[in-house]
Parts: sequence; C-alpha cells; structure tokens
Amino acid sequence: MAMTEIVNTELLRNVAKEIVASVAVDATEGASVDYSNKSDGRILLMIANGNASSAKKATILKGNALQGVEDLEISIPAGKTYGIVIEAGKFVNVSGDNKGKVIIKGESTDITVQSVELP
Repeated sequence: MAMTEIVNTELLRNVAKEIVASVAVDATEGASVDYSNKSDGRILLMIANGNASSAKKATILKGNALQGVEDLEISIPAGKTYGIVIEAGKFVNVSGDNKGKVIIKGESTDITVQSVELP
C-alpha cells in the first residue's frame, strides 16, 4: 500500500458540509495530511479504530523542523474514534518530499483517519 493523501474537509462558519471519507493507514507507508493551508492548529484529525475486539495504535510521525523530536503514539480502543489537534511545529515537515504535510501510520489498516480544517 503506497502512501495515500488524506483529503481535508474545509469548513466555513455557519455552513454544514459533508466530511470526506476516512482513509485507512498502514504501518509501512502511512498517509499524509496537507497542513500547508492551516498549519496554525486549526486542523482536527479524527482517528478511528475499526477493529471490534482490540485496541490499535496510530502514530503521528515527528516533523523535520527543530521542534520535531519524537513521534506521537495514540492507542485507540476497539471501535472508538479519537479527535486530536496537533502542534504543527512538532509534526509538520518543513522540507523534503513531504513539505507541508503530516505523516500518520497505523498499527494495521483498522486505523482510519479523517481531517477537518476548522475556520
């Protein structure tokens, strides 16, 4: 499975909008989220575990800026969805092939991610 892009749903104030379908992320390639438009902490990541019986881990990889010193590992209980707003300075890549992106990997393809840009 090659790295896929998680499409951001861009919300506007007082306007309802359908959230783009979640993307399965794997442990090898993972998936990327574009943070170039709203890197100031206004992107909500929704991480779900579709496994019905066991917790699975999602890992948000450290970025390549000065603040990117460690990955963030999140354990998601079976069948649950967690939301997180991350600190861009720690996780956004500032150079290279993934410039402006955050990379997320899942313990298995049971982990899916959606991204919402908040107004």
